[in-house]
Amino acid sequence: MTFSLGKRLKATRESLGLTQEQVIEQLENRYGIILSQQAISTIENGKRKVDAERELPAFAGIYGKTIDYFYESLQLPTTPSSAPIPKRKSVVTIDLEALTDRDKLELAAELIHNVLQET
Repeated sequence: MTFSLGKRLKATRESLGLTQEQVIEQLENRYGIILSQQAISTIENGKRKVDAERELPAFAGIYGKTIDYFYESLQLPTTPSSAPIPKRKSVVTIDLEALTDRDKLELAAELIHNVLQET
């Protein structure tokens, strides 16, 4: 089974007994995010990506889950053992102690988003 963030979001919403309308209302009231029912539907059907910086943390908050929860079933593709893995150099160093919890969450969401776009 292939991983689909949208399917995972939909299954979580349905397991909590929430309607798309209820999610839309909570997104706007709690996080100031305005999405239409069509937008929620296209996300859940995998036709629209989730904004990893704003929307995914909001969905996680509404559903009472961690961001990691939505990626638990992610199966990374295996690379052939003959293919060398390119080494990457870190361009930026960050003092994690200086970041707020919100900053750390946003950084983690952005990293996850970038990794998923590369696969």
